[in-house]
Amino acid sequence: MIYLDNAATSFPKPFNVGRKVIEILSEGTGTPGRGSHNTAAKALNGVQAVRKSFIDFFNLLEDFRIIFTYSATDALNMALKGFLNKGDHVVITSTEHNSVSRPLKAMARDGIISLDIAPCDRYGYVIIDEFKKLVTEKTKLAVVCHSSNVTGALQPVEVLGQIVREKGGCLLLDAAQTAGIVPIDMRNMPVDMLAAAGHKSLYGLQGTGILVLGERIFKLRPFREGGTGFDSSSECQPVNWPEAFEAGTHNVPGIISMGEGLKFINETGIKNIAERELYHIERLWEYLSHFDNITLYGPKPDMARTAVLSFNVLGWEAEDIGAVLNQNYDIQTRSGLQCSPLTHQFLGTFPQGTVRLSPGYFTTDKDIDTFCNAIRRIAQVDVPVYE
Repeated sequence: MIYLDNAATSFPKPFNVGRKVIEILSEGTGTPGRGSHNTAAKALNGVQAVRKSFIDFFNLLEDFRIIFTYSATDALNMALKGFLNKGDHVVITSTEHNSVSRPLKAMARDGIISLDIAPCDRYGYVIIDEFKKLVTEKTKLAVVCHSSNVTGALQPVEVLGQIVREKGGCLLLDAAQTAGIVPIDMRNMPVDMLAAAGHKSLYGLQGTGILVLGERIFKLRPFREGGTGFDSSSECQPVNWPEAFEAGTHNVPGIISMGEGLKFINETGIKNIAERELYHIERLWEYLSHFDNITLYGPKPDMARTAVLSFNVLGWEAEDIGAVLNQNYDIQTRSGLQCSPLTHQFLGTFPQGTVRLSPGYFTTDKDIDTFCNAIRRIAQVDVPVYE
């Protein structure tokens, strides 16, 4: 199997991640904050250790600002529905994922907020002047997808965040595609909240995510309520952070897996991981650009981007290309709209979508060679063959 769908979830995971998860499941794990026995204490200590690791990773001072969630979608909903109030104005970009656009459009339909969408250029970058026009003194929040899961375009967060702050608003960064491969400094970047998936470039298990609350965030309503193992005598949700936001049983194996993923990232180096992934994108772009019947979408390899590349083959449906790659060549990609219809609307690829390639750190040169030879046969164009 050749796996080129790391933008959906990373595979394979680093060896230490799987080893630690097996160890936890074999030895047993208690529930953090629920009991005074040894396994409960071990689970609590493990969760807190990972929380502190994230504080260092994102350069924050207070560990209660790291909230463990069940996905990036969960974290985004927690931020949006906990932060916004009736009458608030929100600005997003036309490259947002459904995990941002759907809840906000629902809130707009219900008359809770007003919503504006800043357009992007043909590469997928937010048009700065248009974004600036939409952000006003009435803007409570702007939400920006750090890097598109369709085009790989890496947005200029420093510029966009400063525009928002000058008008008195806050910035929520969707870092589902960047946490772990792009350095993010919450104290020195104009980012107020950050949502990330644990199972993508953080190399954790599925069913994990984080919400990071910056130093300018002091109020956030709980998204869910229930047992926290803290102040159980009260019939109200605790006000203390992070307990206020972490109702229910923690995904202890998943949280610990994220901690192991952080160890791998810190030991390997974010720069080294990103460079290896982008090297594969350069090879793919160079090869696919030889085809007159293949359209490439998004930034060129020398532009600000992550390791995501979308394309279409003239005369083919994207879903059919994905099916042939899977069934005939055992190559796994992502075809369709990638849960980001707004992006495809400005690309002109709605409603069929694209074929998306997202190599990872563990992708090999041989994997790329095999894909290139497969797409050459599918597209039936006389271009070089990789031996």
